[in-house]
Amino acid sequence: MSVESYLVGIGALVAIIAAVALAARRLRDHFFPEWSGAPGLLVASVLGLALLVTLAQVMGTIGQLRRGPLVLVALVACLVVLAITPARRVRDRDRSRTSRQNLLIFGVVLVATTPWIARTFGSLRTGVLGYDSLDYHLPFAARYFQTGRITSLAFTFPGLDTAFHPANSELLHGVGMVALARDTLSPAMNLGWLSLALLAAWCAGRRRNVAPMTLAVVLVLLSTPLFVAFIAGRATNDIAGIALFLAAVAVLLNDEDSRRSTALAAIACGLALGTKLTMVIPVIALTAGVIVVARRGGRAATARIWLSWLVVTGGYWYVRNLVIVGNPIPALHLGIGPLAFPTPRLTQPYRSFTVAHYLADVSVWRSWFLPGLHDCFGWAWPVIVGLAATGWVLALARGDRILRMLGVVGVVSFLGYLVTPSGAGGAEGRPVLFANDLRFAFPALVLGLVLLPLVVSRTSQFARVWLPALVAIAFLNDALYWTDIRGNLVAVALAAELAVLGVMVVLTRVVPRRPSRVLVASGCALLLGIGAFGGWLVQHSYLSDRYAGVAHDAPYASAPRPELAALYGWVRHVSDARIALAGLGISYPLFGADLSNHVQYVGHEAPHGAFDRVRSCREWRQRLNDGRYDFVVVSANARGAIEPVEARWTRSDPAAAPVLHVGTASVFRVSGAFGTSGCG
Repeated sequence: MSVESYLVGIGALVAIIAAVALAARRLRDHFFPEWSGAPGLLVASVLGLALLVTLAQVMGTIGQLRRGPLVLVALVACLVVLAITPARRVRDRDRSRTSRQNLLIFGVVLVATTPWIARTFGSLRTGVLGYDSLDYHLPFAARYFQTGRITSLAFTFPGLDTAFHPANSELLHGVGMVALARDTLSPAMNLGWLSLALLAAWCAGRRRNVAPMTLAVVLVLLSTPLFVAFIAGRATNDIAGIALFLAAVAVLLNDEDSRRSTALAAIACGLALGTKLTMVIPVIALTAGVIVVARRGGRAATARIWLSWLVVTGGYWYVRNLVIVGNPIPALHLGIGPLAFPTPRLTQPYRSFTVAHYLADVSVWRSWFLPGLHDCFGWAWPVIVGLAATGWVLALARGDRILRMLGVVGVVSFLGYLVTPSGAGGAEGRPVLFANDLRFAFPALVLGLVLLPLVVSRTSQFARVWLPALVAIAFLNDALYWTDIRGNLVAVALAAELAVLGVMVVLTRVVPRRPSRVLVASGCALLLGIGAFGGWLVQHSYLSDRYAGVAHDAPYASAPRPELAALYGWVRHVSDARIALAGLGISYPLFGADLSNHVQYVGHEAPHGAFDRVRSCREWRQRLNDGRYDFVVVSANARGAIEPVEARWTRSDPAAAPVLHVGTASVFRVSGAFGTSGCG
């Protein structure tokens, strides 16, 4: 990528972010003038995300999710907001802590998030890994980038329901690709969501003067081993849903009776609802709770405000599914009898058992659930889960109306996790997905942990001794996870954090309390220049090494490494090609470093959005002809699997010229039309 192209991309990205941030700040100052400091930043963050997602959805609906139109519409939206909302002078009233105390807290957070930062550095070296990230999260984003449209369903593997999932997170990855014409932002995207979650955790306890403790308990949960391994440096969307849900809770805890705060919390919940399907039950529970505990005489207004903003900010993907398939959540059988919504036939590779299905099965607990809890949370898992459950119980027993309501929401969310499909997916008696899918319980657990410091008296022995001690034990447990990360990455992360901390210490001593505008502008320009130069170095290294070492850094545990190494080595020299795929689930690296390859899993499309494997050689060849592909890639999806039959169907036709064959992986160049007979 040339320097000129990089600078154009950086300019577009800065223009989009600056326009959205300026508009969000003006909206914050106009509608929430009393919110300043950390709560004010939280308000601006939620409003900015809502504005950016809405603009991207509008442009993607009309097929114009492209760099120029997106920059233009962001600037126009900013000018409109500035024109219709008069400026208000907002005084910063957040003087609860000194700069040195804030610096100490910031340093603790930096050290505690070292596993996240190290994992992100690792992804910037290897490329984003993880089956889900490469199977559908990033392919969706790349498809949005290539087509400029988000209204059509994208199928990446037969029998899955991922094409119907809400995709706000993938849309934001697509915005980053549109701005930079590369995926350089994707490995670090979840660090931004982590920052929002920690900001919301701080704000949740600020009004009751327990902000450090609410921040600590949330940080403990979000630093647990499996969550870091599954989320940090990847494109999964769990942390995005948790951050937005926690932001809504923090807004309600700071101002539960204001209509504007109700609208803001509903906006955050709507964004969460449009991000991940497992947020449906927590959001519905919080919606019902907010309406029930509204002041007498104000329930109708609260319901109207909340539901309106919830639908506006969270209903896009569900409306899309309703229009295309006829069902807002096609994976679920919604309706009764003849009034039921149509449902596609899904052939999931794992059986969709729930955790509740195995609650009374002692052998499953011994063989799967207890080891899974240890793998996810470490040896201190009883402490973490116990603290969350204690938060629910104490909120119900001694909290005010808002805390009791949130306690009920936490319990309902956890019960919803127990009946979530695929929470214990796998063959009967072998819930192999249990450990990975414990992340579905995190909204309930994070709510319980936030509630605990809010309902414990600050003068009690538990609050002064035992609660900090238990949090310290959980932190120590999470620190043990560092041994599973490459030591050089941890060293680099710690060095970078200490350098940032040192610079902040110097700035607090040198920079005056109220610097001049010239000094602020000069500092911002300097930081922008340093960031642009550093970004160029990072992007150059990233694009050079991206997926080059897949033989050592496997995308997922059962990945066929020799096959993937051969395929990714071949595709590094391929661009602007149409690639047909079969057998292999992870398609994203085949899009190429410049994301110019159109990759499509070739399958059998059935009514109501069903997508299954091709049923015959004749159909396979006909679909290859219809797609006008340049290459056909066929490979097994896991080690030890046999070569997919599609390879034989392709190899037996003269139109397929062999390019590569390693193990079960084959690549063919298409030199003409396939015959639809003579398959043998």
